[in-house]
Amino acid sequence: MNKYIILCFYLILSFKLLGQCQNSSGGSFYTKLADYNCHQYTRAALLGGTTYVNPSSGIPSNEAAFVNYSNATIAGDQDFIRVCLGDAKAVVPVGHGAGHSAIILSNGIFASTPNSGPSAPDIHYHQNPRAFTSACTEEYYATIPNVTISGTSAVNQGMQFTLTLTNNGQPFPSFLQLNNSNWRINETGNYFTEVPNTRTTTSITLIANNLTGSSDIRYNLVTGCNGPNFFRVKTVQVLPNCTGTLNGGSLYTFNYVPAGSNQVVMFLSTWTWVKTSGNASWSTANGGKNMTFTVSSGCTTFNAYNASCNLTFTFCKSSSFAAYTVMDMKTLKVIKEGKIENIEDVNALLDELPSGGYIINIDGNTTRYVKSN
Repeated sequence: MNKYIILCFYLILSFKLLGQCQNSSGGSFYTKLADYNCHQYTRAALLGGTTYVNPSSGIPSNEAAFVNYSNATIAGDQDFIRVCLGDAKAVVPVGHGAGHSAIILSNGIFASTPNSGPSAPDIHYHQNPRAFTSACTEEYYATIPNVTISGTSAVNQGMQFTLTLTNNGQPFPSFLQLNNSNWRINETGNYFTEVPNTRTTTSITLIANNLTGSSDIRYNLVTGCNGPNFFRVKTVQVLPNCTGTLNGGSLYTFNYVPAGSNQVVMFLSTWTWVKTSGNASWSTANGGKNMTFTVSSGCTTFNAYNASCNLTFTFCKSSSFAAYTVMDMKTLKVIKEGKIENIEDVNALLDELPSGGYIINIDGNTTRYVKSN
């Protein structure tokens, strides 16, 4: 009976050991001088470069800086991607709740550090994948810290723009399987329309639709040994398009117009127009999208607004020269003054002003102008 009890005890003990993911300690070769863990060591080695860890020996330097890196498992770090063993720079045991990571040295040895605080005096290495764990399997990782989607983060409705997958000007790692089918758009709403025949393996050209808000464009990062959870995301804000045209050309805050009828066409369909100063006959159509006016003399100012936009437009009848002044709205100090020959000079002048509120007087006609970043 006793021999059966002893046999049962050993069977239970063996099962318990197999269920705990036993990490082989290997041999110690360097004293740990600061309080950090294996994940911080791995990040410092692979993201910090040779400044922190010798890639051949695994021997660290400047260990105090290791604590600046995250101590979370690298398996969920977007600076890392799961790869096949031949492309790996790091190894992670999986199964049974193992939370460990190590770097792979040039000779194939796995170098790491115990995840047990300052009481652990040594950094350890593991001889090979099979000695790394006895009750777990491994996943392998490489770094992709510079892979990102570049391009604008904000566009107006109707604007065309291009996003590009980049790697800080360097070639992409050979283990990345780039494909034009890796792009994903409109997963959070119908914000964009793809321009036909413009998609490539690393770029995509879109047009912002008439919705406003934020939406994500995603690029799935694929290797020979990873799953669906590796990607890059670019969040693009679609802003209301408050622009329009004047007589088929550019519409500015200040505009010179010829005698006779003039036509403003806004991008958005719903606008309310209010004449705030000057002498002009005017009318609107198509819910305020179209505004027709005639300026008999001097300048006329309108306020145009809807749920998303609040704008001021001044239209001045053409003349050879016009005097102008620009005053700070708070201090009433004249910032700029002179004469202009065409209204484009005023708009160029306004573009140079810092953010703030101003009072603009052109040829005796005054309007308020607010500039924001």
